[in-house]
Amino acid sequence: MLAKDKDWARGYAKQALSDLNARETLVRGNAEKCHRLHFLQMAAEKMCKAYLTIANGHENVKKIHAYVARNLPIIARQFYSLNNNNNEISRWELSEIKRLSHEIEILAPACDHGDLRKDNSEYPWQDEKGNIQTPCEYKFPHIDDGSRAIIRLIRLIRSASEYYSFEQSPKE
Repeated sequence: MLAKDKDWARGYAKQALSDLNARETLVRGNAEKCHRLHFLQMAAEKMCKAYLTIANGHENVKKIHAYVARNLPIIARQFYSLNNNNNEISRWELSEIKRLSHEIEILAPACDHGDLRKDNSEYPWQDEKGNIQTPCEYKFPHIDDGSRAIIRLIRLIRSASEYYSFEQSPKE
């Protein structure tokens, strides 16, 4: 018997929650930023896959990493509304979520946007000056993982993951 879409979605969501919990452990332990961001990227990706599995079926969710930039703002808008008495998310916050979603997606080495961005949270890379950059020493200047905006986004990722881990999908 094949697993149902809701079972796959629940599996993605539960793993996203586990990734967020691992990230929090790393934050408390003052781990390098690359590790904190890596677990954030993995959680965001899995939560997006849970959402897409419910919306489109598991067979349509590919084993790629490029889901976050496009889908996380949509999911954030839905879950912000659900968690805030049907109020809409502000334009500035949605704009920041779009920017952060793009930056989070790029953290996956496979999402270098046509070789334009080499910085990633996993593997060393050669920068434009020919120097080798190592994630554990790199500052990741485009993401402040302690900012108010990222903390709010993490809460939305957690909220959506909790929701999908209980077999439900948000109302449109």
